Amino acid sequence: MANPQRQPIPYARDNTRTIEIVQEPARQEQVINIVDDAKQLQAISKVPPTRLFRRLFFIWFRVYVRETKHNKTERVNIRIPLPIPIIGAAFSRQLSMQKAAKIAAELRRGRAVELDELLESEMGYEFVRVHEEHPERGKSELVVIGFD
Repeated sequence: MANPQRQPIPYARDNTRTIEIVQEPARQEQVINIVDDAKQLQAISKVPPTRLFRRLFFIWFRVYVRETKHNKTERVNIRIPLPIPIIGAAFSRQLSMQKAAKIAAELRRGRAVELDELLESEMGYEFVRVHEEHPERGKSELVVIGFD
């Protein structure tokens, strides 16, 4: 038997095209109010009255180091009392609005470390704060030096 040849099917194009315009629903702007979160962080970070009283007589030179490597955390927190009166009373009593807003934004993004570790590393007067992260090596390091 001979193979029948395939014949093309005639194509008829309809010249009447209908275009339907669909309006997208109005996008609602999502406003994230970080100010409320920052104010909560400021309230949490208030210095207790005992520390305020202590700052009248002593300031503490403090070195805080937190290193995380492959899910193991090492922490060093050295405090050396210095008998320098009155100067400590001028130190901040809570997080500044800028620092609190920055921490709140990092917490919302899920990129910040534990909140208690962030608050523990805060000092009244900081000379140096260095935070390095190397996620490809599984390593992060925070070094803070200052007076508290």
